[in-house]
Parts: sequence; C-alpha cells; structure tokens
Amino acid sequence: MRLGRIFLIAAVVLLAGGGVFAMRLAPQADVGAAAMAKVTCSCVFVDGRDLKSCRADDAPGFEGVAVSVDEGTKTATGSVLGVIRRSATYSEAYGCTLEP
Repeated sequence: MRLGRIFLIAAVVLLAGGGVFAMRLAPQADVGAAAMAKVTCSCVFVDGRDLKSCRADDAPGFEGVAVSVDEGTKTATGSVLGVIRRSATYSEAYGCTLEP
C-alpha cells in the first residue's frame, strides 16, 4: 500500500515537471519550426536546391527540427517532435512567407 503511494507521488511529480518543461520549451520550438520552414522554403523554391542540399546548411541546433517540402503547394513545413508545426508558402509575388 505504501509503495503504491510512493509510485503515485513520483508519477505526479514527473508529469508536473514534464508539463513545466513543455511549457518552457514550446515557444522555442515554435520559433525553431518557423525558422526552418522559412529557410527551407526559400532554399528550395527561391534558390532551386533540393531538400538534402538545404539541410546541409542548417545552423547548429536545428538538427532536431524535421522539415518536409510539398512541391505541389510550394510549401515547406518545420516540425518539432511532430507536435509543433509551422509552414511557409512560396508565391511569385512575395517569395516565401510564414503561414499564421
């Protein structure tokens, strides 16, 4: 009975700590996803390079941001942990712009 309470308390503390960590990390992850979306969009659709070539130029610290490119919609999407996602879309008139 006592061991069960200890495990329950430990689980609550871990979940609360994880929630605080996630709340602090979310704004940084959003900026990282947005930056990679914009940079990749410009690299692929303005410079005409492929995704692999663009990723070779990533700044240190951005390795953890996943990036995908949709040639059909001319959109690049940056994603952190599959949860936080930002996209940038290319247009002839404006180049690449972040989606809200």
